[in-house]
Amino acid sequence: MREYLTAPFFRLVVILLVTITLLNGCKDDEFVEPPVVAIGPPVLIANQGNFGWGEGTLSVYYPESKSIQNNAYETKNAEALGNVFQSITSANGQYFFLINNSNKIVVTDSNFAKTKEITGLTSPRYMYRVANDKAYVTDLYASEISVIDMKALAIVKTIPVRGWSEKGILHEGKFWFTAPETNMIYAIDIASDAVTDSIEVGEQPESIIKDMDGVIWVLCKGDESKNQKAQLVSNLFVGIDLFQKNMGIEGAIPTGLAYDSLNHSIYFLSDRIWKMRIDEDTEPQSWKQISNAALYTIKVNPKNGDVYASDVKDFVSKSRIYRFSSVGEPLDEFSAGIISGDFFFP
Repeated sequence: MREYLTAPFFRLVVILLVTITLLNGCKDDEFVEPPVVAIGPPVLIANQGNFGWGEGTLSVYYPESKSIQNNAYETKNAEALGNVFQSITSANGQYFFLINNSNKIVVTDSNFAKTKEITGLTSPRYMYRVANDKAYVTDLYASEISVIDMKALAIVKTIPVRGWSEKGILHEGKFWFTAPETNMIYAIDIASDAVTDSIEVGEQPESIIKDMDGVIWVLCKGDESKNQKAQLVSNLFVGIDLFQKNMGIEGAIPTGLAYDSLNHSIYFLSDRIWKMRIDEDTEPQSWKQISNAALYTIKVNPKNGDVYASDVKDFVSKSRIYRFSSVGEPLDEFSAGIISGDFFFP
């Protein structure tokens, strides 16, 4: 009787152990990230992290292999970037990571190894190289734009402006930038570092681009309290004359003007992706709708016209990145970090 009871019991134990081992093996496999296949030029993604308590992270995406490395800066330097990783730019073989809520710019070499920090900033947003030896940094709270010496990598002076300064472009020796707390864009003369001009556009000018014909486009969010609708404003200088065209935008508040120089098109976001060809007399058209997406940022790769858009979901989960061709063909979809807020194409 003892042998009869023991054998089946033993077999049952063996089966259970094998099953548990297999299940654990499957579970482990589900969480193992695939190896990064670094083929071709990368796309850098600034993941902001949650404001006040989350750390910003750097993702490096390789379009040719459809491979992504998350936490690239942390892996290289064994330290966190800081809170609210706002934007990325490059100059002189170095990357500049603007960390908004940590009041600094982290400088790295081309392999993301940290080389320096630029401190003394209030809330840096975007950095623009305006001459060989200097750059401007816009700011959320400082009511000034910082001037960076590109050799010393330090602030050498500040330029007083009206409140929050955001995105900018270079045009005929001037740096034009948006001031979202106003209805204006302003120009700084690069030679004198002084504000010398302004243009009235629309309420809450948020983003700005310059097309290949020298037309300056400004996306304005509008202001319901002033009964001012969102609009897209084009500004063309001919000599001393300014020709301006305003196009009203209906529906959800727009954000994130992006330019495709290869296909003469501009994009922006609301509850969907909008597109407009600038070489045709047309209005913006609905281009892509992504179900249940919280669209946050859009950029165009200037080398091939691929469109990148981020869905930040609930602002605490990993963002979902969508990549489309210029004709709207889905090319890839992948996860990055929390609140993917900027794309950079080295």
